[in-house]
Amino acid sequence: MSETLALRLIACDPVVGLPRVPMENGARPTVDDLLLEMARLNIGAAVVRHRACFDNGPYFGNQVLLEEIAGHPGLIPAWVFTPDGCEPDFDPRRLLAEMLSRGVRVAWMYPKEHYYSPRPWCAGPMYAALQAARVPLLVEYDQVSADDLHEICAAYPELRLVLLNAPRLGRNRLLYPLLDLHPNLHMCFGPLYSVHEGIVDLCRRYGARRWVFGMGYPSAEGGAGVTGLLYAGLSEADCRAIAHENIERLLSESGGGL
Repeated sequence: MSETLALRLIACDPVVGLPRVPMENGARPTVDDLLLEMARLNIGAAVVRHRACFDNGPYFGNQVLLEEIAGHPGLIPAWVFTPDGCEPDFDPRRLLAEMLSRGVRVAWMYPKEHYYSPRPWCAGPMYAALQAARVPLLVEYDQVSADDLHEICAAYPELRLVLLNAPRLGRNRLLYPLLDLHPNLHMCFGPLYSVHEGIVDLCRRYGARRWVFGMGYPSAEGGAGVTGLLYAGLSEADCRAIAHENIERLLSESGGGL
């Protein structure tokens, strides 16, 4: 596997920002600390979210993120969205226009922490806006149920939904039917997804275009994510797709629908 160690890696799941309560693993997830971890693991770039979006306020956190990662081109900002957008008109389409105008090409949602239903009856206008603009939408596995995901993907089949931090559940009986039904449902392979031959099985069944790479920062050991991908038994082409090509393609297409 020595050839694959030279792969460009783009992690799609880091969160920066100091928590209100110290983390159990002792991590202090500042931007500088993330950059050190990326250098240690030879990770070239990362899609980054900010903890202030759920500890202090969603749109305050978006602004803090841009300020803290300024000057670091390898850190790619992701803005959190809520269904009602923000002041003054509470329209997610206006927030989307502002986001794209500032060069941000990835969105994420945190429905449990922001106290709304992720189902289309509540969050539909947000999904419609992101779908029209081809903006990838990140969501943590524990923030949505399988029924939530099914309803979202069925109602907005062109929405690029990316599931983060899927845990080790063996051959996930919920995940496979969702992937069968919804071709635009993507998933991030990070340290938590340590399923024996799980990555190679998903690539064999669905191809390699629906997966991205994660390092689990700051909650997990990022080296486990790197090892899990590089030693999954994938072809060089599939490994490159997951390591960086798929997220690069999603980012290049983001905003193209407007």
